[in-house]
Amino acid sequence: MQLAWLEACSERLNRAAEILLAALIAVTVAAATAQVVFRYGVQASLTWSEELARYAFIWAIFIGTSVAARRGQHIAVDSLVKTLPRVVQRWLRLANLLLCGAFFCLFAYVSALLVLNAIPQKSSSLEISIAWVYAAAVIGAALTVLHLVNAALRPELRESS
Repeated sequence: MQLAWLEACSERLNRAAEILLAALIAVTVAAATAQVVFRYGVQASLTWSEELARYAFIWAIFIGTSVAARRGQHIAVDSLVKTLPRVVQRWLRLANLLLCGAFFCLFAYVSALLVLNAIPQKSSSLEISIAWVYAAAVIGAALTVLHLVNAALRPELRESS
């Protein structure tokens, strides 16, 4: 089966995620820097900067998780796996992708329930719904699942030795 559309979708979404990730890290750094400058330079603390930095960092973590999944850069101990025959390595890689995919599906579901429960809650300084913060977990997990499914369906995984 030709799955070029899945690869293209995964690639485009990952590019967008990488751009968003860079912006989120920039916002985190800028907000934290502003807080330090205002607290120690101007002797006046900003009420919103710490909260903005924290929420941008939370989003960066979950978006970064999906980017790492796309790149195959999640931490793994593979020294034993590399000693096994290539056919066994492929099966173990597929099993790993399926287990990780199942975990992130469950994580996305539980996170979505949390988002729904958090809609009426407001953050203290920014006064935005906490659901926007928790939505990072749902979006990051969904993107991660997409990238894991794409990786599991790649031809090099299905080839036999």
